[in-house]
Amino acid sequence: MMQRRWLLVCILLFIMMPTYNHVQSQDIYTINSPEVKDIASHLAMEGHSEHDLATCTTMQRYYEEIADMLNEGYEKQDILADYEAMYGEQGFREPNKTGFSLLAWILPFIALGAGTTAFIIRVTRQVKGHKQLTEEAREGQEKGVSQDSTEDDIMKALIEEEKRHHL
Repeated sequence: MMQRRWLLVCILLFIMMPTYNHVQSQDIYTINSPEVKDIASHLAMEGHSEHDLATCTTMQRYYEEIADMLNEGYEKQDILADYEAMYGEQGFREPNKTGFSLLAWILPFIALGAGTTAFIIRVTRQVKGHKQLTEEAREGQEKGVSQDSTEDDIMKALIEEEKRHHL
């Protein structure tokens, strides 16, 4: 009988052990926890997100609030939604990637691409125009050389005739 009780107690302890470990292994989040740092990396923290955690009290306050919320059982998405409700889109380091925010992110790149394309088109047209002008000038010079030689021959003939008349 005593052995049965002892066996029953061991079985109960064995069954309760995983739940006891689960209760003991429940995380207590601090400001140095990776989960807290991950959530805080999304927040702008009123312009203090690039400061040092050890010296910036505003940043410490944010980290403590996040750790408290995690300890109360909030999930990452719940905490981010709570901060979005408090501060709006300005509370985050990067705005949402939907609606007007998406346009605000994409429009500068579209303008940069359009400007670059217009610049390249203009430069290529200008280079082509310059090449055509230089080719026309070369052709003109070649024609000019033949015209100059004809004019030179005519002038030489006139000078020779004048020399004969006067000499």
